[in-house]
Amino acid sequence: MDATGDIQPAIIIGAGTAGLCAAYGLREAGLGFAIIDRASQVGESWRQRHPRLMMNTYRDLSTLPKARFPQETRAFASRDALIAHMESFVASEKIGVEFDTDVHRIIRRDGFFQVVTSRGDRFARHVIVASGRDRQPVLPKWHGMDSYSGTLIHASAFGDAGDYEGKSVLVVGAGNSGFDILNHLTRVKTGAVWLAVRRAPAILPRRLLGVTVHRLSPALAKLPVPVVDSLLALSQRIAFGDLTRLGFPRETEGGASRLRSEQVALVVDEGAIKAIRQGRISLVPPVRALYGNAVVLADDSRLSPDVVIAATGYTPGLAGVLEGLDVLDARGFPRINGAEQAADAPGLWFIGMRASLLGDIGSAKLQGRAIAKAIASGA
Repeated sequence: MDATGDIQPAIIIGAGTAGLCAAYGLREAGLGFAIIDRASQVGESWRQRHPRLMMNTYRDLSTLPKARFPQETRAFASRDALIAHMESFVASEKIGVEFDTDVHRIIRRDGFFQVVTSRGDRFARHVIVASGRDRQPVLPKWHGMDSYSGTLIHASAFGDAGDYEGKSVLVVGAGNSGFDILNHLTRVKTGAVWLAVRRAPAILPRRLLGVTVHRLSPALAKLPVPVVDSLLALSQRIAFGDLTRLGFPRETEGGASRLRSEQVALVVDEGAIKAIRQGRISLVPPVRALYGNAVVLADDSRLSPDVVIAATGYTPGLAGVLEGLDVLDARGFPRINGAEQAADAPGLWFIGMRASLLGDIGSAKLQGRAIAKAIASGA
């Protein structure tokens, strides 16, 4: 079969916020595209998260291109508000998404790409991967994990905070998702709650001295990283004091530096630090192993919580998809993003694969325009 006659200008993989930003950028540049998604409806990854989830980025800096949230939307939009925002955008912009189409492989051919999907092969000059950096939950391979008789779940399966009323909970990981869970657990009457901390997080309040912190992100994004590190550390100290007095390890790298080098998003507090200070949440060492129904910590102490929640991150799940393309790092994340190109894979683009001070949607809008501009210029 001669596939060249069916080659499309571009295929966007993923119809989440990043994919929709890419679609808008291509359309504005007058470029044709198809957008496909493995789900059956827009916003599926958000629908699978717990119902009380809120965005950590300010509403007016988290809108899709040329769109707005309804006036009554709270400053930090809820999960359902964002889903409705995405649905409204797709309808108003008349973006035709091909749902229920899973991508199995992306193969580089002579001047184009073969996209192997559950609905047959597709061909395109350009492929924009917008499937998300949190597509696949990661669970550490703790010793004894296979025979552990307690309840162990990943943070992605948290559900509703009310499900944990009266239960003791160990949250493993003091990153963004770990603190999101703790923030919600502080609002219900749980049993004992522990937080296993391996590394000090960079923590910010939603508001500081009456100012919504994320509203300052466009200005911060223009500053040198060391300056932003210092400003974030100062904000944390003003909001919470010296966190080492609560048992957190001392920071070895600034929040903006870690965000750039390791893609570790900033943590947003909304009650967890107060609960730690009050003794409602106890900090404990990292998990070393699981034994029977007990969790063995790094100092050899043991806990037997009703539920262990592993807030241990995600990967994009692309290792088996990008056949023969050397574009992923050792952790499985793309080494390129936005308008960057890999020398051995011209025409392959990634959007929304790095955390940003601007937030996922704010940065995706910039990346979508940059990718469209590069494609239109013949990159």
